[in-house]
Amino acid sequence: MAYSEKLRERVEKAPRTLGNQLGRWAMHHELPATKIAMATGATRQTVYNWFTGTAVIPAYRDKVSDTLKILINAQSGEDAWRALCQQYNIKT
Repeated sequence: MAYSEKLRERVEKAPRTLGNQLGRWAMHHELPATKIAMATGATRQTVYNWFTGTAVIPAYRDKVSDTLKILINAQSGEDAWRALCQQYNIKT
C-alpha cells in the first residue's frame, strides 16, 4: 500500500480541490506521491499538501490538470505511470 490509512482519511475529509482530486486518483491507482511529484515538477511535500486540500498555485495548475486527466483515463497505476512518462518524457 503506497499510502497510509491516516493520509487516506485526511484526503477523504479534505475539500475537493484540483489537488485533492489528483490525490484521490493517485490513491485509487496506488501511484506513489514521488511519481506524481516527478510528473508535475513539484516536491513530494507539495504533492501531499495538494492531496489534503492546499490550493494548486497557477504555475502548476496546467500540469496538475493534465496529470489528473491521465490518471482518470488510466486502467491501472502501471498504465498511468507509462502515460505520464510518455507525456512528460520521464526516464526511469
